[in-house]
Parts: sequence; C-alpha cells; structure tokens
Amino acid sequence: MTIGERIRSARIGAGLSQRDLAREMGLSAMAISKYETGEVVPRSGIIIQLSEVLGVNVDYFFRSIWVNLSQPQYRCRKPLKKKEEGQIHAKVREWLERYLEIELILGEEKALTLPSPANCRITTLDEIEDVALRVRDEWDLGLDPIESVMDVLEQHGVKVGVVEATDKFDALTFYHNDTTPVIAVNNDMPGDRQRFNLAHELGHLLLRIEGDVDEEKAAHRFAAAFLVPKEMAFKELGERRRSISPQEFYVLKHKWGMSMSAWLHRAADLGIISENTSERLWTLFNQHGWGQNEPGARLPPERPTHMKLLVLRALSEKKISQSRAQELLGGEQPVDQCIESF
Repeated sequence: MTIGERIRSARIGAGLSQRDLAREMGLSAMAISKYETGEVVPRSGIIIQLSEVLGVNVDYFFRSIWVNLSQPQYRCRKPLKKKEEGQIHAKVREWLERYLEIELILGEEKALTLPSPANCRITTLDEIEDVALRVRDEWDLGLDPIESVMDVLEQHGVKVGVVEATDKFDALTFYHNDTTPVIAVNNDMPGDRQRFNLAHELGHLLLRIEGDVDEEKAAHRFAAAFLVPKEMAFKELGERRRSISPQEFYVLKHKWGMSMSAWLHRAADLGIISENTSERLWTLFNQHGWGQNEPGARLPPERPTHMKLLVLRALSEKKISQSRAQELLGGEQPVDQCIESF
C-alpha cells in the first residue's frame, strides 16, 4: 500500500472528506487529492500533521504489511450508510495490520483449528444443538459457562478485535487472504450482546447449511446453543415450565453471560415454555423496554488479550521499543502504571 493509499484509508477511517481534511490542515482539497493519488509525495512535516489530524501514528504511513480482505459480512441493528461502512472497514484494516505486524516480528501465527465441515452440516435448526456440543467437545470447553468467548476464538486461530463505531454496528466477519477468519466487534456494547455476536459470527463461520434453513436463524440458534448447551439449559430452568420469572433470566444472564432476551428465546426454542407463555413474557419485556435496555447492572464487555500478550512478549525480549509497543497497540500503553515498578 502506497503512502497515498494510506492517507486515503486513514481519512476514510476518520470519517472525513478530502475537503474536510484540507480544511483541518489549512490546505486545498486539490493538494489532498494529489497526495492520495500519489501525484505528490507529502513532506515529513505534512506527514506529521496528517498523523495528528487523522489520529494515527506516523509509522502507519510507512508500514510494509498489506491486508487483503474479503468482502465483510456486517451484523447491524440498522442499515449502515456507505460512509459508516467505509469508516469501520478502514479501522478494521488498520487494526489487523498491527496484529499481523506483531506476528511477523515474533515469527508466530496462531494455527487455525476449526472443527471439520463434515461435523457442522445441518438440515434443520434442531440439529444445531449437536453441532454446538461437538464444537465445545473438540475445543475441550465442557458444559460450563465460557469465561471469555474472545479468548476461546483466538486460541483456535480466529483473529478478534474491537473497533469504535456507530451504535448501529454490532460485528463483522471476513477473511484475510481467503484463509484466516477475522471478527471485529463494536467496542461500546454490553458484554452479553458482544458475546452473543461473537458466537453468532462463529456460527456463520462453521455451519454448513443444506436445504432451506435460514442462515441468520441458524447462526442465532448456534450462538445460544454454544453459550448455553441444551443439557445445561434444562438443568437451570427445568424441561417444562408454565411460567418463568424475569428475575430467573436476570440471574442466569450474569451466570452465563447471555442476555435475558436470549434466554427467553432459548427457553422457547427448546420447548421449555409454550408459545403462549413465550408471547406473554415478550409482552412483559416490551412493556418494560427490556428488548433495548435490560434491567440491572450492565455486563462488562470482553477485551482481546492475544495481540497484547504478543506485544508484551516482544517488548520483554527487546525485539521492539516501548514506543513501538504503544504504536502496535493503537496508542494504548503496553503496561499499566500500577505494575510498571515490578
């Protein structure tokens, strides 16, 4: 990627037009256009100014890493504008470049260990229960609540990152070089929704649908079955219930890291409650606005750790400097102040 292409990508990531960037820098829109097309190479002073205005490190403009992305599949609550899609895509590309760069420095890339496609074929939604169980079994997860969905995905070669984005955006999935699955999620969402989105995207990656099963419904069912196996849902709620209190769903949300709404869906999908009971509970949820904002304490979001651990290892082995480590972490300090004296 040339310096001009990087200027354009950073500008899109910042949500600025050429005219906006020109105004911020005291230049003409024509000058910005010439920088982006490569007709004119910006001087060092302009590069420094660009980094400040666009919120990227100077090193960003000179990276040798090239990210080749497939067309992303967005998971959104509302349709995104082209400008919003461009911003998210540019931010994900920049993050992934840093990720690949630290792997290159250490000469280490996590091997992809996804279950065999033959074990993920389904023709009905109910068959997804067994697929989710096989995935947990292959990955030695047992039946208990998953402490960190992000860590589980990264341990098996899926690259996971968080990006700042409009609240309409939840997650996106794509492939780097057609082989490495990458999932990016919005950094500003409750932990239960974030975990469900990650599991939902995993469902899209793994499931091999045969027949006329709806892909979104299948991924939704997989996410719930992956987070809460059928056997454990029965143990928590019982196999048949005439009524379930919202307080039960609230306790289970904080135990399993899955929202009250998702628990209600789960109970209905597994036949624990009847259709009439499900409708009555949804009416109650809607009356209280719990479909948008659930009651009580918000579950904290997860944060990916694998990339940070790689940066800390390279820093400890003196393969990179402190400032380089901070740049690779997107401006984040690699070591918290409270342990700097260790």
